[in-house]
Amino acid sequence: MLSVFCMNYFIQKEMVTTGGLALTKYQFNVLSMLPHVAAALASLIVGSAIVVTSILMQSMPPMDATFVRYFIAFICILPFLFKDRAKIKKLKRADIIPICLLGFMFFFTFPLTLNNALGLTTASHGSLLVALLPGLSLILGFFLSVEKLNIFKILGCFSAVLGVLIGVFPDLLLTNFSAKIISGDFLMFLAMVQGAAFSVLSKRYFQRYGAWFVTVVCIAVAFAFPAPFILLNIGVDWVFDLTKTQIFYLAFLGTFGGPLQFGLFGFSLTRLGPSRASMYLVLAPLSGSALAILILGEILSGLFILGLLFVCLAIFLVNFRGD
Repeated sequence: MLSVFCMNYFIQKEMVTTGGLALTKYQFNVLSMLPHVAAALASLIVGSAIVVTSILMQSMPPMDATFVRYFIAFICILPFLFKDRAKIKKLKRADIIPICLLGFMFFFTFPLTLNNALGLTTASHGSLLVALLPGLSLILGFFLSVEKLNIFKILGCFSAVLGVLIGVFPDLLLTNFSAKIISGDFLMFLAMVQGAAFSVLSKRYFQRYGAWFVTVVCIAVAFAFPAPFILLNIGVDWVFDLTKTQIFYLAFLGTFGGPLQFGLFGFSLTRLGPSRASMYLVLAPLSGSALAILILGEILSGLFILGLLFVCLAIFLVNFRGD
């Protein structure tokens, strides 16, 4: 099955004639790999960003962290805003409000909801709920006629949840349920619903204007609109009290975990579709665990490896029959 997948996606067939014989020439198609590589890189950054955000939430309010993160992201995308100012003026009137709403949802309410969730629930619960993202994207995309439903995608979504469940199962057994954790789980699920909605609804605008251009506009809108109200509410004095470690974490979230991460995801989403692109994001919690193993010296368990294999199987299944 793996050879069939490679033949379908990464190798192009071309009929050639040699000495009167019709032969099939196979060529490795590098371009077809790019969306998959972009999605995988985005998932690795997301996994690191989740770990960094979880650490930040122990010492910073969610609103403060969200504001600084997207202030840094806004500074990063300013040159691109200036470069594409003529293209911004050419946006169709009917597309301006939807793009602004999508940007506000995904680049402001989504990270704010996620930050609050990570401050309340456990890492294992959060990882399991992240695994629901491809399934939610598939369901929403199917009902909005953005996704084509097939048995491979359905099996892939179940395999993703099973893989993460296996990987975090020992930690789940240690969890004592409380009102705080349940609230965090609800907020995490709400964040995944927002992520799925953005994945499905943004695809048409990515295809129409380009993934990077729409990402830049969305980040600008998500920061510029709420910024004055946030500053009126929380002020700026707390900024001078930030530690060097907090500044470093926020800089990472505002650069790698901001424009770069979302630009890569937008590029893959345009070419793979919501469920196939978001399936790679299931690697994020497992990549976060792998980071803890590499940096903190945590033990690599057999369950973690088995869970990772199921997630890889999920990625294979949803890509086995492409749209």
